[in-house]
Amino acid sequence: MERVHQMGVAETYLDLDLLINGGMDTLLLILVGRLIGLPIRPMKILLGALLGGIPVILACYSTPTWLTLSKWVIPFLMVGAAFPTRRLVTFLKASAGFWLLSSGLGGFVYATWGWVQFDNGLGKEHISLALNNLWILPLIALLWWLIQRQWLRWQERHSILEQLIYELEIDFGERENGIGVVRFKAMMDTGNHLRDPLTGFPVILLEEEVAAASLPDNMQSFLNIPWKEHSDPWTLLWKINPDLLKRFVFIPFQAIDRKSWLLGIRPERVTCFDKKGARQIKATVALVKQVLSSEGEYQALIHPEHVQKGGDG
Repeated sequence: MERVHQMGVAETYLDLDLLINGGMDTLLLILVGRLIGLPIRPMKILLGALLGGIPVILACYSTPTWLTLSKWVIPFLMVGAAFPTRRLVTFLKASAGFWLLSSGLGGFVYATWGWVQFDNGLGKEHISLALNNLWILPLIALLWWLIQRQWLRWQERHSILEQLIYELEIDFGERENGIGVVRFKAMMDTGNHLRDPLTGFPVILLEEEVAAASLPDNMQSFLNIPWKEHSDPWTLLWKINPDLLKRFVFIPFQAIDRKSWLLGIRPERVTCFDKKGARQIKATVALVKQVLSSEGEYQALIHPEHVQKGGDG
């Protein structure tokens, strides 16, 4: 066992420190994987735990600057090595979970160490309990409990959303500068009962800002007209561009204080991507002005029939 001296007062065994630190890092990474539902691969976990030993080595042989920097950077490298993923959200959730668990465990150990006052020495003096500092333990425990409770709620909410959110790709047709294809996230909305009044296809509610850049020029031009102010938008469409009658549809709906219209577009193709793969669905896309998700988790609301029956109409 290799002894390491620091400042002439502390003596430690580097290999023992690496063993203890590696064991704790392995436990924390496994707990994070279980809580988030990530695959536990032993070799990946081992690699992450080995990276966690870098700050231990730097604490003995390097300057405080490098040690402090490593304590901030290494945890992210550990999570990335243990749970490799291309999804930034998944990486951030795993990193948050690792920081939460490690800070809770580390804070408890640190508070216990100071409370028992091990630094006074175990060989020459008796262990004395610092009762005046006893409040530190319940305070740290309470803060850690509140933070981890909030994190678990956030994790549960996102887990539910992942089961309801689908990735869609819509082809609105040819444009002057290419094909008008847009890809986005859509959440299944059981309260969405809208249908195309002519074809009967279920309706997808899509944020207008998301679709606008991919619409053909003639469709974009009509969006700039205050068509909602007309009592009969069909007549207005016939006067401005009769060619759009095959692609546009006005879907009536009941607002809070009045009846109104949604502008629906019949796209060339709608593709839904889920765990089973990619599949074509029949749908009419209705554009809405408002932002559907304040956190940007999805940009559209998909009809339940698209999920239950595969969107065959």
